[in-house]
Amino acid sequence: MGVIPQVFGHRGAAAYRPENTLESFELAFSMGVDAIECDIVPTKDGHLVLRHEADLRETTDVLKRPDFDGRFMSYQFTLAELQELRAIERLPKWRPGSAKFDGQFLVPTLASLLSSDFVVGKELILEVKDAPIFMELGIDIVSIFADEVEASGIANRACVSVEAFEWETMNALRSRLGNKFPLFYGMEEWDEAHAFDYDGVSLDFQLIGQMPEIVARAKSKGLPVWGFTARVEWAENSVEEYLHKLIDTGVDGIFADHPDLLLRYVEGLA
Repeated sequence: MGVIPQVFGHRGAAAYRPENTLESFELAFSMGVDAIECDIVPTKDGHLVLRHEADLRETTDVLKRPDFDGRFMSYQFTLAELQELRAIERLPKWRPGSAKFDGQFLVPTLASLLSSDFVVGKELILEVKDAPIFMELGIDIVSIFADEVEASGIANRACVSVEAFEWETMNALRSRLGNKFPLFYGMEEWDEAHAFDYDGVSLDFQLIGQMPEIVARAKSKGLPVWGFTARVEWAENSVEEYLHKLIDTGVDGIFADHPDLLLRYVEGLA
């Protein structure tokens, strides 16, 4: 038998609740995931909120809010303004069940996640988004993130890993956080020069399909390998065949939008 991977709730249980909401994270943990992953972007006044990108149009009701004068980037809003928005389902045609919750949930802050009771004793994967872009705007998201995570005391309450997709961000995180948290380098394209410089790698399954040897190469250097993202809507044949193909890549953890389906399949292999 090959590697039995861990199952990570991608943005929570993203197929069942609007992504990157506390409700989505809590549902994923109730399903039994090994960890949840969230994405972090800044506000205008230096707070951190959980959205996949700064553009809020696909994941909040901002387009229905003419009082915000056409603004739609997180860094154009104060935290108080963002708290007036509500989360929506990004893919309503795929996920009408999740879309039924549109308008019900807040855009959470990173602080609200780190202080939630449901994370105690759990594993969190915190992704710092687009730091070079925000730095050009005068927002040092890495420093804000490091200060907030350290001040929260989360290291005493949960197991935390940190992820980013730019090697410059990874270096900044290492400089700021030292070895307090494992750092995973996310890659959609292979970066030979920096791939093995951190504590683990997180790889797009399309990249693994193009370069299947990179999983074994990373493991030969003692690095755990994660794969993203399992979306059963992409299954060409059966869901089981699709999930088995992802597991067969040999990765140590898989990010899944339907974590319950992957968990059920993985349990059948154990």
